[in-house]
Amino acid sequence: MKRTLKIGLTGGIGAGKSLVLDILRDKGIPVLQTDHLGHQLLAEREFLRSIVRHFGKDILGSGGKIDRQKLGREVFQDPSQRKKLNRLLHPEILRRVAKWARRESGKSPQPRLVVVEIPLLFESGSDRLFDGVLCVSVSLNVRRKRLLKKGLNLGEIKSREKAQWSQGRKNQAADWVIFNRGNRKELKYAVDRWLKKFDAN
Repeated sequence: MKRTLKIGLTGGIGAGKSLVLDILRDKGIPVLQTDHLGHQLLAEREFLRSIVRHFGKDILGSGGKIDRQKLGREVFQDPSQRKKLNRLLHPEILRRVAKWARRESGKSPQPRLVVVEIPLLFESGSDRLFDGVLCVSVSLNVRRKRLLKKGLNLGEIKSREKAQWSQGRKNQAADWVIFNRGNRKELKYAVDRWLKKFDAN
């Protein structure tokens, strides 16, 4: 029985990583978004208390839950705060990723690969945990236009970009790059071509 490959998916903010995950999911590939794991942790009592203890009650919204927008503004404006949040959440997120990958790999029929999206994959050093890294790439102007439409202002976008490697650096470090030019049909075709690389393995 061949081993299931564990692939890390990354790319610049607004590059279309979630869209690539949707395409892979539709093709029956097991996928996981670590952002969702992070959201789950922020809602769990143990981690909520730790976050509030470190960042204060100002990050809480209605109902005593963490307001992710407030927390995001806090950590993306201050690198030391971002590191603090990563130290609190990152080890547990990676533990749950490993558990999920083992569970999916043990299913029948065994998947040829599983894909985990980690936005700060290279920045966190998590790339070493994967068999390969796929990067979704798009130009800076296109990414910013998408993010502005989602409601972020230019200052917020730039502060988040500063927390990441440049798109070019991510492309160079990745094993494979898929270019997302905004056409879903072309993107699906690019994902199909990428998946064919594993057919003979």
